[in-house]
Amino acid sequence: MSYSTRGIRRAAWAAVLTATAIATAGCSSDGASATQTSTAAETAASASASAEPSASATASPSATVSAIASGFPSELIPLMPGATAMATSYDASKTPAVASLVAMTSASADEALAFYSKSFLAQGFTAVPAESPKSKASGAADTRVLDFVRADGKETATVSTVTANGKTTVTVGAAVAASSLK
Repeated sequence: MSYSTRGIRRAAWAAVLTATAIATAGCSSDGASATQTSTAAETAASASASAEPSASATASPSATVSAIASGFPSELIPLMPGATAMATSYDASKTPAVASLVAMTSASADEALAFYSKSFLAQGFTAVPAESPKSKASGAADTRVLDFVRADGKETATVSTVTANGKTTVTVGAAVAASSLK
């Protein structure tokens, strides 16, 4: 079966943007305000430098800034060693279920892409050949994107990196069957 890179990226980015919008809005599953969610995230981040995400996700939508959301599907989207979670979100109550992670690392884009490629390939995803694995405008930050599919294209994952000032921001999003959020 042939997959359109543009269609896969559109679906994956829709999942990432939805999840990121939840995270940046400061939503939480109990309806707390953005200020309450931010304060809780800061408290959690200061209490532990390394968050311990749950091994399985719940169906309730969740988002956290500056930490890993409680119940985040860390088996599907693990936090790269040495990286700091900036925001996470997931929602298993929709079809497809969506999850996203935004992290910052001092690792190179190549190292981050290799880590997530290995992770997704081990989970049965197939890399989608990119028209251009790297796009860089003159004077702009280095940006790279990788797309993955499984389940005959019904499940997608996207990894993007932006490197600027010696730091790499990694955004990972997945749109999968709810049973895949672990």
